[in-house]
Amino acid sequence: MTSSAIARSAPSTMLAPPPSHWPAAQPWALFLDLDGTLCAYRDDPAEVALTPAQRALLRRLQQRLHGALCVLSGRSAADLARIFGDLQIAHVGEHGAAAAAADVLFLAQLARVEAALRTLSTDFPGTWVERKPSSCVLHYRRVPQLAECLAARLPGLDASLDRLRRLDGVCVFEFAARGSDKGSALRAQMQTAPFRGRVAVAVGDDVTDEDAFAAARALGGFGVAVGGRASVQAGFHLADTAAVQRWLQQLAGDSDALD
Repeated sequence: MTSSAIARSAPSTMLAPPPSHWPAAQPWALFLDLDGTLCAYRDDPAEVALTPAQRALLRRLQQRLHGALCVLSGRSAADLARIFGDLQIAHVGEHGAAAAAADVLFLAQLARVEAALRTLSTDFPGTWVERKPSSCVLHYRRVPQLAECLAARLPGLDASLDRLRRLDGVCVFEFAARGSDKGSALRAQMQTAPFRGRVAVAVGDDVTDEDAFAAARALGGFGVAVGGRASVQAGFHLADTAAVQRWLQQLAGDSDALD
């Protein structure tokens, strides 16, 4: 199946599974989300870790891709370093927005957002706030029934920001830098070796991955949506993290897939 055959707009649950190989004349550059894609969600994000089998699979994929493998995540660089350890896989944290931390006005708005979210978290037990160098997140995974109540308290905060945008993810509300997202991170990687000249393939489960899917499509590649969330930009679908792992194993074992 070629990229021209990709469905352009459909619920992810109605899309076909992604191909398990690509012609050798069109080698891939593979971009993977972490939470909800490589690893299942945990109530405490600090409990997320790669298993020995996953680490071995990523090493094998990296070798087959000649290094053109990258993890795009909303996690901080420090958290990604904890998870990957000595596994030398390219990774981009905070949706590619780390450079925004040098903007004084951005930091002032981010501090204001953090204060507001901490007040909100105090009002809603079971939620908690995570401050990253270039974003701030309100987590409510432990109390998902509060999603509508929390969302109703956020519009006034949105209106006061011009350097931040709100991302409504899986049990999170995140405020991150405008103009920086997984799409811009993917495009930047695709301009460098060993990614340059390859077909961009982006895999993810959350709304923040839509930017990466769109960027991959614009470069002649495609996106793979994971889970039950409807995707506008993805061309293919995998049911869950277990399906992702099986697909990656197929890629790593197919001699014509990635070279």
